[in-house]
Amino acid sequence: MKKETQRTKIDSTYAKLVAPYADEALKVLSEYVAIPSVYDEQTRTTEKPFGENVDRALAFAAELGARLGFEVDRCDGYATELTYGKGDKTLDIYAHADVVPVRRDGWRHEPFALTLEEGNLYGRGTADDKGPGISCLYALKALIDSKKAEGVKIRFFIGGDEERGSSCLDHYFHAMKRPYPTFGFSPDSDYPVIYGEKSIYAYKATYECHLDCENFQCGDALNIVIPKCSVTLRSRIDEAKLLALRLSERCPKIRISIVGDKLTIEGKPAHGSMPWEGINAGLYMLRFLGYLYDEKRARDIFDHYASGKGESFRGDFRDKDFDCTSYNVGRIVYDGEKVEVYVNLRFPATMEVEDVLHNCALNTEAEIEDLGGSRGFVFDLSSPCLKALVEAYQEETGDSESKPLAIGGGTYARESRNAVAFGAQFPGRDYRMHGDDEFFPLADFRDNMVIYAHAIDSLLRILREEK
Repeated sequence: MKKETQRTKIDSTYAKLVAPYADEALKVLSEYVAIPSVYDEQTRTTEKPFGENVDRALAFAAELGARLGFEVDRCDGYATELTYGKGDKTLDIYAHADVVPVRRDGWRHEPFALTLEEGNLYGRGTADDKGPGISCLYALKALIDSKKAEGVKIRFFIGGDEERGSSCLDHYFHAMKRPYPTFGFSPDSDYPVIYGEKSIYAYKATYECHLDCENFQCGDALNIVIPKCSVTLRSRIDEAKLLALRLSERCPKIRISIVGDKLTIEGKPAHGSMPWEGINAGLYMLRFLGYLYDEKRARDIFDHYASGKGESFRGDFRDKDFDCTSYNVGRIVYDGEKVEVYVNLRFPATMEVEDVLHNCALNTEAEIEDLGGSRGFVFDLSSPCLKALVEAYQEETGDSESKPLAIGGGTYARESRNAVAFGAQFPGRDYRMHGDDEFFPLADFRDNMVIYAHAIDSLLRILREEK
């Protein structure tokens, strides 16, 4: 892991520019995090396509934008667009209001209340992506108030479905026919800049399997490592208790409990782009049941996917930009006759999904169904706009060692054109995005305002001067 970068320069021009906005931005973030904006199938309507609470968050963003002086469009309930200025060139900034689900028993802090403790801001969305979004919005507001944002049309897009595949931005560009920007960025990843993103797809792998337990399913979202799984056993309870003791000794990182006939395994959640950072309770459950009921196929599934990189079935594809392929099992369903494994797949952008899935089918002997996804990209490193982002980061932090990244995470940049991801996570830091007790350091929240003000100012200058 790289060492942490130093803080932004406290005496920089942009630090002084954004300083008067820091307290208000923090207060707004507190109100924003308090909205549990997780997709909710039960409350979705035509007007609220992602459910009641996501709509509340988008409405909050709309009210905030109006108060800050932006023109506001609710985009048919899919997003909130905040617009400022006019010009032949357009700068887009993409943030999102939706957050991933919460497993409350894994949190030490209240997930939907902003808690400041020892310099860290805890709460779901503080790092992904409410904190960076608010930091960037107030950086833009500081530039507007100082008359530095003229001559270019600026669209600040706040979407409602980034975590489930970015249908909101697809609606914006295709259903609403909004033009693509001259340049755009999303404050939803890492510094110094993301020049490439893997292709991201989902698939279902089906295996014939017979286990002497009740039907079960586990997993909240495909892009989260399954943190907990429970099943009701029909037989061999005493054997299960002995097996639990042995596996607990061999695998101390998992927690196994048996109460009556109910077996529960707890692991560790992690972002689906790096499943090896977590411990998949669903996969360990299949392994356990496979040993208990002598079902090889259940054990095979664990062997195929436990590493998260596909080495066991020759699926670890890589190229000069992307160093690995990832396979995150985000949901498992057992119906008494078969196991369905739902996989979040991320692979080099130069490859075709058909080839990757064919390899899965061939070497795992599972029935594979493509559930769709989006192709990744590689951005031109010589672009003046991309260089401006890197320079803004370097000048404010003094970090000239960190290099542009190609990642497995997916951002709005892939759904747009002429766009990349820029911040807000600094090298060497882990904010537990998608995990329990997600947080964002208060100092990073404020430092991001400085970097984004510098970056946006530089981009606007380039766009104004471009012919």
